[in-house]
Amino acid sequence: MGFIPITINSYIKKHLKNNPGENEKDLRKRLNSALADYKKGIKCSCGNDIWVIGSASVGNSCFTCITGESYPIDDYEIESAINNRGNTKGRRHIDENPPSKIAGFFDDDGYEINSDLIKKPSLCITCINNDNPNEEIFCNMTRYDQKDDKEFKCFAYKARNP
Repeated sequence: MGFIPITINSYIKKHLKNNPGENEKDLRKRLNSALADYKKGIKCSCGNDIWVIGSASVGNSCFTCITGESYPIDDYEIESAINNRGNTKGRRHIDENPPSKIAGFFDDDGYEINSDLIKKPSLCITCINNDNPNEEIFCNMTRYDQKDDKEFKCFAYKARNP
């Protein structure tokens, strides 16, 4: 499940149908402002991505902080914000699993991380910790955390002996 993608124009049309007293120009301005904030990387006070549609009404906050729910089900989000959140198709969400069956790693949005798909920067190949099973979890967490960064930095890096 998750967010249902919708364009700003389609959302405005739907919102105005359900809220006929709303000012269309003001709503559009608030949505565009929240979307611009999202694209700038502004986060909710809890550290999660803001929910653009909800933020247009109550200020920059994430879905959970606005609704009190941990996972969106049949809730709308502006499609360009969904596209920037990354592909979640085929990934398990932590809320879809019974607590006794939860294993592995999950991102900040609650989606499972497949550690086999985490790219290994060239710096890691020359590190003494490369392929060390005792360090693998920490190395994968560091790599995943920096997956979108232009430059990879690892403060646990130790060069192999030549």
